Amino acid sequence: MKINRMYTIFRIIRSTLTFIIILQSVQIFGQDDTFIEGKLIDAKKQTPISFATVIIKNKKRGLISNADGGFRIPYTFKKNTDTLIISSIGYLSKEILLSNLKEDKVNLIKLIEKIELLDEVKIVAAKTKRRKSARKIIRTALDRIPENYPFTPFSYVGYYRDYQIKDGDYLNMNEAILKVFDKGFGSEDLKTTETSLYSYKNNIDFPKDTIASRPYDYINRSKIISKATLDGQGGNEYTILRLHDAIRNHNINAYDFVNRLNKDLIRSHRFKLLPETSINGVSLYAIKILKNKENIKVEGRIYISKGDFKIYKMEYAVYDREKSSISGEQSDNIEILKKNQGKLLFEIIVEYRANNNLMYPNYISFNNTFEVLQPPKFKPIAAKINHEKKRFELIFNNTPFLKDAVKKSNYRLWYKEIKLRIDSIAVKKKAVHLYPEDKKAFFLPKMIQSFNKSSSKGVSIEVKNVKDIYGNIVYEQESVSYNQFREFFVQELNNVSTKSENTSFMIKTKPISKNYQPITTPENVSEYWMNTPLKN
Repeated sequence: MKINRMYTIFRIIRSTLTFIIILQSVQIFGQDDTFIEGKLIDAKKQTPISFATVIIKNKKRGLISNADGGFRIPYTFKKNTDTLIISSIGYLSKEILLSNLKEDKVNLIKLIEKIELLDEVKIVAAKTKRRKSARKIIRTALDRIPENYPFTPFSYVGYYRDYQIKDGDYLNMNEAILKVFDKGFGSEDLKTTETSLYSYKNNIDFPKDTIASRPYDYINRSKIISKATLDGQGGNEYTILRLHDAIRNHNINAYDFVNRLNKDLIRSHRFKLLPETSINGVSLYAIKILKNKENIKVEGRIYISKGDFKIYKMEYAVYDREKSSISGEQSDNIEILKKNQGKLLFEIIVEYRANNNLMYPNYISFNNTFEVLQPPKFKPIAAKINHEKKRFELIFNNTPFLKDAVKKSNYRLWYKEIKLRIDSIAVKKKAVHLYPEDKKAFFLPKMIQSFNKSSSKGVSIEVKNVKDIYGNIVYEQESVSYNQFREFFVQELNNVSTKSENTSFMIKTKPISKNYQPITTPENVSEYWMNTPLKN
């Protein structure tokens, strides 16, 4: 009896210990799979700092902050007592110990704007030496692309995403980790650059909008880019994104109105020197880019290093001035300009980062607005012949407005291409009853049929100018604006391009999805992560 009791106690203790060990393992695994979240803001204005570079010091790996200043770092790096190095054009760089960041909240990190001051030496020099013009600075930077950018093969791993925004909410979020093999700026990007898909995620944590995700349709105009078309040369979303890097594609046609950067930028734009700025101790010229063409207005900026004339960053936005709510207001503040210049058609922001005296990709963001026709709010949903009552019945999804619904001129009734005259109309809730004049000739037993689908051999009803009780016009479709984003952020740069024997490459003409693309999973794939935007 005692032996049985001791055996039972032993089994309980063993089961308890096993449960504790399993629970601890789950907790450890869970921590490795979690993230430290942060948000970068301007110390004075308290506004988000978008597209700032966040480097993990000991790993030489990093990310770019999202449009709202948000970012996330895998918990693993905190355990390894790593340090973050944060930099952004116009701000003082900052180092933060990951161990100082909390795991249960979004950590606010403030960056201080760097004020560029002219000392006495520069003021005296300015009196004797004429200041370089904005046009000359850009011309020099374009001429020096061959010496400032890599013309030998290199590679990098980064985080890609495409998504849409409507009314401030993220929709249709697709994410991937990609490795890019670039043969250098001397090679044509579209033809020679190859990309491996490390991982892919259709993020179901964000809402899906099937109407907005369908392809562009300029024939029926159900989904269009207003006053523009998108030239992807048959490629997928990432291919489209790469084609819009005007620096990488400096000698080919990139996009309106930059076209060929090395030939057309200076020829077709105006420029204005702005106060100088800096990043990581490197002084930068800041130059505004301007262009007006009929109702189109361009606003942008380009940042070029003093001395060696490297292009660090280029912002380029195109607006439709016909839809401007405010006109005539001038400002050098890029955010005010965006609000005042009209409806944004597209915006491209590309930044490069210095490494071993050459400039390599850091990130690119391409945002265009598009219009989608929404389904009609008021429409017929069924139609039938009532042989017994000798009438046609048209059923709507909403109750029609009586005054419109009883007008004969709002309907056309056809049978085998013969127009039937309407004698009278009655309305009952959501149904409209149409009574033809020649009832005897039409309502024979052999004529009983359904005409949900119009055809020259059957009956069809045309309806127009009828409103429902909410004021919606029948078949009228509302056009709704969305923003489409495609973005890529470099996490790790390799100055050389190395491929393993088992490397598979994306098919550029097919969508980025595990259903269409081969996936290459290296042993160190866990060292890269998706910097998914923080949900609103």
